[in-house]
Amino acid sequence: MVWGGGGEGGDARFARKCYVYAQAHGGYMAGYVRRVGIKSLPSPDRLYGPENKCWEVILETITSGGSLSTALAKHTWMPSVMQARRHIANDLAYQARYEKALQDRADKLAEEIMEIADLTPPEGLEPAAMSAWVADKRLRVDARKWVAAKLQPKRYGDRIDVAVTDTRISVMDALAQAKQRVLQDSSDVVDVESRDVEC
Repeated sequence: MVWGGGGEGGDARFARKCYVYAQAHGGYMAGYVRRVGIKSLPSPDRLYGPENKCWEVILETITSGGSLSTALAKHTWMPSVMQARRHIANDLAYQARYEKALQDRADKLAEEIMEIADLTPPEGLEPAAMSAWVADKRLRVDARKWVAAKLQPKRYGDRIDVAVTDTRISVMDALAQAKQRVLQDSSDVVDVESRDVEC
C-alpha cells in the first residue's frame, strides 16, 4: 500500500510517524512497525481514528488559545493538517466539540488582550525602544482582537447590528379590512335617522 510519493516525501515519512506514534503510546506497536515495514502499516485513517488521543490534544491546545497549526506541531505523531481537517469535517460529534473549542479560544484571546494591555513598560527604556515596545503590544492586541472577532463576531465583533424591520401599516389595506369586517358583521343593526331637538 502506498500513501504518497516515494522516498522521504511519502511512505518513509509516514512509517517514521507511525514508529514515533507507537513509541509515544507505550511502544507496543514500535516493534511491529520495525518488523513488518512500510507495506503492512495501518492506513492514515486507521492510525488517526476517533479513539486517537491526538484529537484531544488538538482541542486542549485550541481551548487554551492556540491554533490548529500550533496543535499539530506539538508532537511528531500528530496528523497532518489535511488529515485533521478531514476528521473535523467527517466526525460531526468532534466537529461540535471543535467549534466549542474555537469559541473558548476567542474567550482566551480576549483575556490575553486585557493582560497585554495591563503590562507596564520596563524601566529606563529609550524613547525609540519605548515606541517599539508599544508598537509590539499594539500588534499583539490587534491580532488577538481580529481573531476573537472572527471566531465570535456577536460577542467580540466591532459591527453593530442595525437590522430594521418594516412595521409600517398600509392605510388602504386597513380600510379594506375594516370594510370587510363591517360587511361580514351579521348582528342586529338598526339604522336611526337624526332629528333636531329643541332645548
